[in-house]
Amino acid sequence: MPLMRTKLLIVDEHRVFCQGLEALFASEPDFDPMVAANPERALAVATASKPDAVLMDVRLEHVSGIDLTRRLTLLPSPPVVIVLTADADLATAVEVIRAGAAGFIAKSASVEQVMSAVRVAALGGNWLPAGLLGKLLAGFRAPVEERQQLGQLTAREQQVLGLLVSGMDRNHIASQLHQSPNTVRTYIRNMTAKLGCHSAIEVVAVALRAGVRPQ
Repeated sequence: MPLMRTKLLIVDEHRVFCQGLEALFASEPDFDPMVAANPERALAVATASKPDAVLMDVRLEHVSGIDLTRRLTLLPSPPVVIVLTADADLATAVEVIRAGAAGFIAKSASVEQVMSAVRVAALGGNWLPAGLLGKLLAGFRAPVEERQQLGQLTAREQQVLGLLVSGMDRNHIASQLHQSPNTVRTYIRNMTAKLGCHSAIEVVAVALRAGVRPQ
């Protein structure tokens, strides 16, 4: 079976940094990287080439990485978005997650961590720096309200939610439930809408705060 290659769009206005990331990912057998130097070019490339994932700097001129994340997630074939930032603070993490990003990682992270974040996100998982998820929990709604909202989920959606909380990505959940990854993606989108969330990371945070525990 041929190796599945992830089409990755790298967006960063610092040309040397962008080219360095492109070279690193190109040296890996499971990545097919391309680059864009600004938000306008990124949207054009994403629309035409339909990348599986986008890795971008949160600080871009004219359009922030957070606004660009929102635009990318509204495309007909939206890529997963992993945001790079020099400031891995809680406020930025909340903004990134609510914009729809699947991953958030500091520029100070190792190359291996950045590649792992992209791989996890491309498989339907999520990536946050260690220790940030717990801090995020305090910023969401009261547990009683969240438990009431979880009651809106169907039995299958609750099953998918439990597996998400356990750390499974979309492909592993699909295998566990004998469903297609696209079907699982639909369950996750439905849960995101019902819970008033903007991303799967936020869904997991809400579930944990409401008392859902890993299966």
